[in-house]
Amino acid sequence: MNNHNFDSPQDFTQSAFNRVAELISQHGQCALENFVPAFSTEQCLEHLALVASEMAYDYSYIDAHADIYKKANAELKEEMGDC
Repeated sequence: MNNHNFDSPQDFTQSAFNRVAELISQHGQCALENFVPAFSTEQCLEHLALVASEMAYDYSYIDAHADIYKKANAELKEEMGDC
């Protein structure tokens, strides 16, 4: 296991937000690979970004993951109709 040292509690929390975004994104990826919209992944990432924003953390990394799902879900919905 990696041992990380953080300069401050804020750096730790920022890193935690980013890591959780990665994990959520990875979890939803298999749905997209099977041509199934991952709406819950998109919503979860959007909510995580909102929480980070309200706590005054940088949510741009989380938002980037959410945007990927927003676009992919929209494409799948357009191709397949309402799911």
